[in-house]
Amino acid sequence: MVYEEFKGKKVLVTGSSSGIGVAAAEMFARQGCFVGVHYFQTKAGGEKTLARVKELSDGCLLGGDLRDEAQAASVVADFAEAAGGIDILVNNAGTLVGRMDFETATLDFYEDVFATNARSMFLVTRGAMPHLKESRGNIVNIGSIAGHNGGGGGSGIYAGSKAAVATMTISMAKEFAKYGIRVNSVLPGLIETRFHEQFSTPERKKKVAAETPLGRNGTAEDVAKAILFLASEAAAFITGEYIAVNGGLYMRA
Repeated sequence: MVYEEFKGKKVLVTGSSSGIGVAAAEMFARQGCFVGVHYFQTKAGGEKTLARVKELSDGCLLGGDLRDEAQAASVVADFAEAAGGIDILVNNAGTLVGRMDFETATLDFYEDVFATNARSMFLVTRGAMPHLKESRGNIVNIGSIAGHNGGGGGSGIYAGSKAAVATMTISMAKEFAKYGIRVNSVLPGLIETRFHEQFSTPERKKKVAAETPLGRNGTAEDVAKAILFLASEAAAFITGEYIAVNGGLYMRA
């Protein structure tokens, strides 16, 4: 379905060379948005996403390490110049990095995980704020259910970084409300993407699917639909909230 309200909107999706980022970029392109496709190391993936975006609408390719202050600022500035502003920011860039227990993890590993998942979000959001204030736009941050339940084996530091994303989402929502900017987040469960191909065994994925009330693991498109909703006028009075996309595996009162 196409929502006319999105037509012509300028949407920056970080980490859109694979997985959830690809699905989000394509979904916004399908709505007629100008989409910024960002990649870090996987330029071929970014180019593939951009090709799909251009089949549906228009966009541009942006490369950079968002952990780095100067590169993050450059990615945001380059997108705003190409698009003519920013209406929607999807802070999707992030990853597990690896599995390490607290007992054996190195400080470098800890710093890398938090830089990848939390610092990058801060830097991109800070850079985008002048443009979002002008457009009275909105932000969707991609967290993880791990930020609520502590994650699985060896992912505790990642879980901590995603808990930081959750808390910063609430803080940003409070701070940015005076500008008419909404800030929300999506918390994916086990989503069938390259992320879990890399960090989860087939046995674990099968086990999680069997334990999920809806009887399957999620798809990148499932998450993209939640992102689209939070960015839409249907969510105009929602800020500082999250949607958990996990098929009912983790529920709360």
